[in-house]
Amino acid sequence: MQAQKPAIIALDTGTTSMRAVVFDDSGQVRHIARRDNPPHYHADGRVEQNPESWKRCLFELLSEAREWSEAGHMRAAALSLTSQRSSVIPLDREGRPLHDAIMWQDIRTDPLCAGMKQVEPEIYRRSGLRLTSVFSAIKMLWFKTERPDIYQKTWKMAGIQDYLIYLLTGRLITDRSLASRTTLLDLDRREWSNELIALYGLDAHLLCELIDPGSVAGTLSREAAEACGLPAGLPVISAGGDQQCAALGLGLLSTDTIVVNTGTGAYAIGLSDRPVHDARMRIYCNVSAIPSLYITEAPMLTAGVLYRWFRDQFYPPTGPHEVPFAQINRDIAESPPGAHGVILLPHFKGAAAPFWNPRAKGHFLNLDLATTRADMARAVLEGIALELAENVALLEETGRPARRLLVSGGLTALDEFVQICADCFERPVEKSRDCEATALGAWISAAVATGLYGSFEEAYAQAVDGAETTIVAPDSGRSAVYRSLQMTRQRLYRALADTAV
Repeated sequence: MQAQKPAIIALDTGTTSMRAVVFDDSGQVRHIARRDNPPHYHADGRVEQNPESWKRCLFELLSEAREWSEAGHMRAAALSLTSQRSSVIPLDREGRPLHDAIMWQDIRTDPLCAGMKQVEPEIYRRSGLRLTSVFSAIKMLWFKTERPDIYQKTWKMAGIQDYLIYLLTGRLITDRSLASRTTLLDLDRREWSNELIALYGLDAHLLCELIDPGSVAGTLSREAAEACGLPAGLPVISAGGDQQCAALGLGLLSTDTIVVNTGTGAYAIGLSDRPVHDARMRIYCNVSAIPSLYITEAPMLTAGVLYRWFRDQFYPPTGPHEVPFAQINRDIAESPPGAHGVILLPHFKGAAAPFWNPRAKGHFLNLDLATTRADMARAVLEGIALELAENVALLEETGRPARRLLVSGGLTALDEFVQICADCFERPVEKSRDCEATALGAWISAAVATGLYGSFEEAYAQAVDGAETTIVAPDSGRSAVYRSLQMTRQRLYRALADTAV
């Protein structure tokens, strides 16, 4: 009988899908199970999701991962969870959702944010986060003010990862990397802040118990084991938030590295050994997936979702066998750098870093009768990359110059986008070897937590051992085009913002 090799199953819950990735003990992907699971976008800016959809996907994915592992002569040794951050699910004492999850992109709380604007500097000073509708605390306050019936019945205000861990272990906890996305965690003490809780007028007992990222949150319960076929007692690790894990999986292990990760939105992320506070509140600072460290983030709200939106609106399918994105990708290569002057401001859900303007709108500018959809398609990618270039510069301004720039995520599957990034950043970029950086970060976390490797550095080195590195150098001529385009788009943004367009 062939011996079974140990496997770690990383569960990665994104905004529009959920994946179970089976890793072997050297950090290599052996199988990926995926379920599409997008939220519901309401016309009034609300974004919600039924928590039952995550529960269904969770056990379907674990069952598939188990079946594949058994067929491949592997046995699950641990489960490691990472997920999107800052969504809120009110749970009753039996752990049942009392309302659909209010998702991170939901903007129903904008009026509440406006009413608390005078205390934003204090929130930022303590938590490292601005007061926006993205984060969890203001969503909790919405339940208190708008749905007091639900607030009074709530036992705990949980995030998505907290809820999934509860389903697997029966224990309701949150790790500090996730807690640092609520605006309720004191970043210096890494504990819930009584001052911030009082400032929001919330009740401290509604918050989950804190553990460090990379900790064993519990073990697989008998009920969960029966639902997916895995053995009860498996360790379940809370690896950290998705961007923290993506940064770890990309190799963000030193303070002279910056990673750019694209998904629904996009993030420029740096690493620090201390909390970082910008006097102009232009960046975020959170607890890293490496428990003793911090990450700095400069986010943008729409990246991959914007590219998909443009494809859906301007590239209707021509047949049942059409390859997704094939035509738009061909068109992008046909339009020259600068897209014949077409400029996109990618603020289709408001502007995050560096502008922080929730009222900002997306704009195509400089269109004329010679403009083609290929020019507009290219302008979408250039608009995303130019905003990311500003955010990379912002992290360097508030931290230290980057010796190494890494790019990852869905958009980097398109080689032209990686080249555009190098040209806009005006320096070489290193492309991730695959698009599963978030799941790899969760594997690294679990590999250290379970003693498979002695350090994050050792686990990462093993996972990437022998992997080819793709380094894309900037083209000086193209960089000159984008440098001029960057100055133009900054003037256009200011003009539109000043006139409230």
